[in-house]
Parts: sequence; C-alpha cells; structure tokens
Amino acid sequence: MFGLMMDYPLTLDRIVERANRLFPHKRVRTRRLDGSLHDYTYADLYRRSRKLASALAGLGIEPGDRIGTFAWNHYQHLEMYFGIPGAGAVCHPLNVRLFPGQLAYIVNHAEDRLVFVDASVLPLYEKVARETSGVKHHILVNAPEDIQTDLPNVRHYEELIDEGDDEFEWRCTDEAMAMGLCYTSGTTGEPKGALYSHRSMFLHTLGENQAMGLGLTETDIVLPVVPQFHAMAWGLPYACPLAGADMVMPGPDLSPAVLAELMETQQVTVAAGVPSIWNGVYQDLKTTPRDISCVRALVVGGSAMPRSLIAAYERD
Repeated sequence: MFGLMMDYPLTLDRIVERANRLFPHKRVRTRRLDGSLHDYTYADLYRRSRKLASALAGLGIEPGDRIGTFAWNHYQHLEMYFGIPGAGAVCHPLNVRLFPGQLAYIVNHAEDRLVFVDASVLPLYEKVARETSGVKHHILVNAPEDIQTDLPNVRHYEELIDEGDDEFEWRCTDEAMAMGLCYTSGTTGEPKGALYSHRSMFLHTLGENQAMGLGLTETDIVLPVVPQFHAMAWGLPYACPLAGADMVMPGPDLSPAVLAELMETQQVTVAAGVPSIWNGVYQDLKTTPRDISCVRALVVGGSAMPRSLIAAYERD
C-alpha cells in the first residue's frame, strides 16, 4: 500500500521554479572585474537559465552529457548551475587553480562535450584545449566580441542565450539523473570524480537550510566566497534561491579588501569560505576598520577555523 500524498521527483528545476514564483524580486549582485556591480533578480535568473537549457539542447547536448565550466562565481555561472541540469546534462565545474595537465586529464576522463570558459582564464584554458580534442564546443563568458583565441568552435555566451527559448520544457524528469560532477584535487594518483544526482543535491539543499545547518531565510544576503568549482560551492547556489536569500557573487577578485568592502556595502549576513579567506579579511579589517555587524555567520569549510581566529573575530 502506498500513501496518497503529493509525490514528485526531487529535481533542481523545482528550486528555480520556486524562486521565480515566490521570490522573483530578490537580487543577485555580481562584482565584475572592473569593480562595477551587475544586478538582476531571481526572475531574470529563471528566464535566462531556461533559455540556456534550450540553447544547449539546440547545440545537440543530450541528457547525460557532461558540460564543463571554467569560471568564477558570477551570475552566468549561477545560470549554468540550473541551465545545464535543466537540459538533462551534467554540470562539471573545473578548478581554475589546477595545472593544465591535470585539467586536461579531468576533461578527457569526464568526456566533456562542451566547456564554458571565462575570458579572464582563457589563456590557461587554451593550454588545456590542446590536449582535449573531445570537446566539441567552447562558449566564452564575459569576453569582448573581438577577442582572439585559438579555441575551436567558439561562441559567445550572450549570443548563445539569445538563441534559447524561455518556455523550454525542463529535461530533468527523474531525480536519479546525474546533475553535477566534481573531481578531487588533493588526492593520491589521478583526480577522481564524484557524481551528484538531482535527489542528492535537493536533499543537501534542504538539509543546508535547516536551523541546525545554515538556516538561510529570505532575510539573508549571502556571499559565497567558496568557488563554484569547489564542491558545487557547498550547495549555496541552490540553497539561496530555495530560501529566497539575496546573493552577492564576488567574481574573480577574492582579495581581502574587496571581500570586506562587499560585506559592508552589500550588508552581507552570511559569508562562506575557507579559513585562509577569513584570516585575510580579519587582517584587512584591522588595518581598514569597517562595520560588518550585519554578518551573523562566517561559514567555514575545507579545514577547521583556528580557535584563535574565532576568538579574534568575536573580540574585535
């Protein structure tokens, strides 16, 4: 005997659909390379993610195909986090801090069919591309129209988005479908991949937003300093839209002064990063005092926050 209560697959399109329905006015702000801020809403995120999924299908991407992302934390990368799984494909963030040889091994092992490349790291990826002939399409993000590159089959991100349909029917129909793929960096032997399902990420998101987890709500403004190429940014790109929390994406410049300024000017309530990030921010705040009383939590991962640094933040 089975229950009669509502039952549907735990797929990630449900999260962005909910954000569009309940929190269309909430903001995603991205710090660009020149220091300016790009600002749009969850309604924009929803529409563009759906167009991206449609455009990927138009390029011949099939369910289960792996799609690499070689980019920083910004609104376009957030769109990829929903648009790629929404097309039924697997979002495969590539660590921009690895060596070209390691990256080439990972791209080849994952059998990535398409890679999104941020213009700021294009020179590094061009070295990778020489050893990854299996990639059929390269999509440049934040690149000027006249940029010169030797990558084959190049398109620009906005050009691709414009070709999409914002009424595209999501392809993620089964919660057991793979949605994300992350490879280890600090490991023995060659890097190894961990494959996430829609269900696993959906349940992770629900757990992350519990009161004993991060407890995110629509009153929060979240700064994910943890890169989107590191363990899916600890699930924050999904947890924030589900809760209706505003997001502040730091872009490529993760220097302590920039992060401290964002925390103060954007009234960040929750920020997430590794201990070395918060040590640098602490030192900057000591030399350039700022009012960050808006922050209710510094979320730490990767390794334990030193007790002395916790005490210093609480004291100073």
